[in-house]
Amino acid sequence: QSIPLSMLPRSPWYTILFFLLASCFLQLATASAEGTCSAGDEECSAQTAEKTYTGEFPLKFVNKSKFRADVHWDDGRYGVHMAILNANGGETTLNTFQGHSFFITRHGVKEGLFDLEKDEQHRVTASKPNETYEIPEDAAPSDKPCQDRFSICKTEAARGTCSWSPGWMIVHCCKSCDEELNASQLIDPKVRCTKERLNMTEPAWQPGDLNKLFESWATMDKDSEFAQYEPQVLSSPGAKFGGIDGPWVVTFDNFFTEDEANALIKGGEQVGFERSTDQGKMNAIGEREKVVSTTRTSSNAWCIGACERIPQVKEVSHRIEEVTRVPKKNYESFQILEYGHDQFYRSHHDSSGSEKGLSGHRILTFFLYLTDVEEGGETKFNKLGIQVKPKRGRALVWPSVKNEDPTAWDPRTFHEAMPVIKGKKYAANHWIHLNDYEGPNKWGCTGSFS
Repeated sequence: QSIPLSMLPRSPWYTILFFLLASCFLQLATASAEGTCSAGDEECSAQTAEKTYTGEFPLKFVNKSKFRADVHWDDGRYGVHMAILNANGGETTLNTFQGHSFFITRHGVKEGLFDLEKDEQHRVTASKPNETYEIPEDAAPSDKPCQDRFSICKTEAARGTCSWSPGWMIVHCCKSCDEELNASQLIDPKVRCTKERLNMTEPAWQPGDLNKLFESWATMDKDSEFAQYEPQVLSSPGAKFGGIDGPWVVTFDNFFTEDEANALIKGGEQVGFERSTDQGKMNAIGEREKVVSTTRTSSNAWCIGACERIPQVKEVSHRIEEVTRVPKKNYESFQILEYGHDQFYRSHHDSSGSEKGLSGHRILTFFLYLTDVEEGGETKFNKLGIQVKPKRGRALVWPSVKNEDPTAWDPRTFHEAMPVIKGKKYAANHWIHLNDYEGPNKWGCTGSFS
């Protein structure tokens, strides 16, 4: 505490100076020990601010909002996902360093949680050990959807990303792309995602085209250019072309080489395998939530960027395009899958009974087995009694729609990936849509923003 002047002894000036200095040091020490400073005490504030911590220390997060939330470390780019916080009291503790910043989003999307009064996204910078950061009850997505979500947005806009990846940038870096793209208007998917604006072309199939394609595979003679791929019919309508009576299910037992299989696996490793997710609800700006599912325990990687420029990967995609006669623009990028011991994907369908997106149904799944599996890992068609064993070089193909109406979902092709019992399973698939997929995906109209 400070020492009143009346208490100073009647002594020479240097004694009085000593007591005054001692009083100042005592005041600073007390403030420092308490971790607080008096209002306007600049010297104390400066000393407190200068305190540094060189090692890791804990920072606790508590989510009091009604939204399930994700915590991201701000790495100066797109953020690194660190933790999931359940709504209404979920908490976690992260080890971090002084000066590291974190931002908060709604779970499964990068839509920030905001202080709506200040119109500021909830963020925290670690300053000292054992702090607790609370996401308040009223935290919510902003009612102003045109936001820059990442530190790197201005840099990306300056290097032309608004033009060559407009959908991603409109949703994630709206402010930085507003001048170039009128992003504040296009953030609304009702404006951004129309057939007229995207110049959508005719569908790949008309009624009857599904059967024509599979029949051409089933009836090809040994001199056909595709006979080298060794087609086998496992199921056909009325069993007329072999297999059981049911929807078309066909394998090509020699469709690609070991070198091409290894290139796809390498591409997946370059991108990075992550725990597979399912699709959740879509928000107001057209962004679909990613949901970690207990029915799917594999890891996957989307073969985009450098991965899809690998020559062998391009060759396999081109071969699929030749065999199916459906143009590449209708394809989703290769999904590369990794199944370890006991990993599985329970019964599911590759399309949706109520598909209303611009790209239409996934009409075909073209599935590639990239490795042999010692035991387990079969693809099982639950309603057909068919199981297909993984074999490197084998392609498995089936439709998700009906021949007489390619806009109608076929519920008979539910399937599952059986658990891997021994070994490791790598696979890859192209999902092929009825309509153009690349155009809507480029403009952020498919719900996917990988």
